[in-house]
Amino acid sequence: MHFGCCVPATSAPLAAQMGYEYVEIPAADLCPEGPASAFTATASAIEAAGIPALAFNYLVPAALPVLGPVVDVERLKRYLTVAAERAASLGGSVLVLGSGPARRMPEGFPRSRGVEQFRSFACLAAEAADRHGMTVALEAINRTETNFLHTLEEAVEHAEAIGLPNVGVLADAYHMHMESEPFRHLLETKGLLRHVQVCDEGRSSPGSHGLDIWGFFVYLNHLGYSGTVSVECRWKSFSAEGGPALEFVRSASSTSGELAFAL
Repeated sequence: MHFGCCVPATSAPLAAQMGYEYVEIPAADLCPEGPASAFTATASAIEAAGIPALAFNYLVPAALPVLGPVVDVERLKRYLTVAAERAASLGGSVLVLGSGPARRMPEGFPRSRGVEQFRSFACLAAEAADRHGMTVALEAINRTETNFLHTLEEAVEHAEAIGLPNVGVLADAYHMHMESEPFRHLLETKGLLRHVQVCDEGRSSPGSHGLDIWGFFVYLNHLGYSGTVSVECRWKSFSAEGGPALEFVRSASSTSGELAFAL
């Protein structure tokens, strides 16, 4: 597995010093609707770090909804085209389609139409990503943060319905914990798992509370997962917490054991 952390681009040099192999930065740092000059600081920070920005979260802002009665498809296309191009220039490999506020289903809006719009947007993102050899990972987000697509199981269903080779899913230990979704659902990703995120309870630093990150890695190891794992938490002090978080996750990732049920 390859270990990174979710931080602003400006923190990439410090992440590299701590031993992280890559960073996952907000898509906003790509300035998708800004001129090339607005992107200079981000590019410079990643270059100075000497490690790539492999993943990009918060793909679209709340002000640019992907479902609902008012969706500006042409603006979304332009946004994704620039975002994917700039992400690729930083070494990007995966665009994370989380963006809970942007995909919030308006009250009273037909669910079937919202599902159609979400999948159509995922296709637009996949098209933009594919031009640069990148993939799109659908992220399930717990119900306290959005009202659409809450479980890994649902994410797999959407990815399968979309049916594009560069559209997969993201498994987030925190959101699975918040939804009381069993980690055994990782076994149902059926080759679609593209990216992983971990943190502890309350979005704290891994190892600081009681979320069973060890058990999470038992399933990942059973799957033979060898991809990217990002520490995504609310850092109280990245300079103080970043190093121990990496050490903890690396240790937890070596967890092996028998699954608690017959396959």
